[in-house]
Amino acid sequence: MLDPNDMKRKKIIILTSCILAVSALALLSPLFHQEVPQNTIRILIDKPMDDHHIRIQPLIDEKHYSYQKHQDDFELIPPNPELPILKFKLIKDENTRALIFLKGEADVLYDSLSFAKTEWIKNKVVPDKARIYSSRGDSISELAFNMESKSFNNPDLKNTIIHALPVKLWAETVFSNWIEVLKPETNSSIQSFPNTTLHYLSTSSREGQQMAFLTREALGKIGIQLEIHIYEPSLFYSKIRKKEFDLFSSTRLPGMKNILDLPHIQTVPLFRWKHGLILNSRVTAPASISAELDYSFRFLSQLQLH
Repeated sequence: MLDPNDMKRKKIIILTSCILAVSALALLSPLFHQEVPQNTIRILIDKPMDDHHIRIQPLIDEKHYSYQKHQDDFELIPPNPELPILKFKLIKDENTRALIFLKGEADVLYDSLSFAKTEWIKNKVVPDKARIYSSRGDSISELAFNMESKSFNNPDLKNTIIHALPVKLWAETVFSNWIEVLKPETNSSIQSFPNTTLHYLSTSSREGQQMAFLTREALGKIGIQLEIHIYEPSLFYSKIRKKEFDLFSSTRLPGMKNILDLPHIQTVPLFRWKHGLILNSRVTAPASISAELDYSFRFLSQLQLH
């Protein structure tokens, strides 16, 4: 039989733990201020930016806003008081970004969630709480070949690899149609290459690793074993310059020089990413907003608060 004093002590411990847990959540919760700022649109970003960044430059160059820096977070201040202040906050973790938005502590997510999380938001949030827009994107994912690798002394190997990637199937199933397929479909029979091992480089990014595992699965069906090597960006680029690879995938961003344009590399475009904009109910957008979406944040100057 349990001692009543032990029961009482356990209840006190449990109650204290609950109070501490709630207190901790209360302290961690308001990544923006709990009170919604007036005349301010709150935007979550996933990478550090400055006033020279291609995404915010148009807003500054076109005189809609001036740049106010504060560590990793910053504000764009409009000369026209009728325009809202744009408050940017850096949140590197994707799950945290999604949860902050769902809690109403952010107003705009733009190209900062994966297709899976975007679909989750679409299904999780009732229509009057959030709207999702998409448009044809600018960022192109490519498969890159090291043409100085001995593996490609056989000229048929490269074409076989290209044809073996079921990009259309990936678009429909894995990427939920958030990509536009660029690789032409082929009906030709695909040659098998048993006992072939290729070295595939990937960065540690979510998208990079996903492409690596999808490619490994597809090539495994024609007898090619893909050894995946995951590196942080600096080492990833170093390995490529030293030609220590057979394959890798990368994404070209508009308006930015690709540092991987090297003589020993040949690339094949696979698909183009679509833009994904998520707005909450505080913000109104013009009917033409989807047509205004590009790699920049230019469209933010057209948003208004209720």
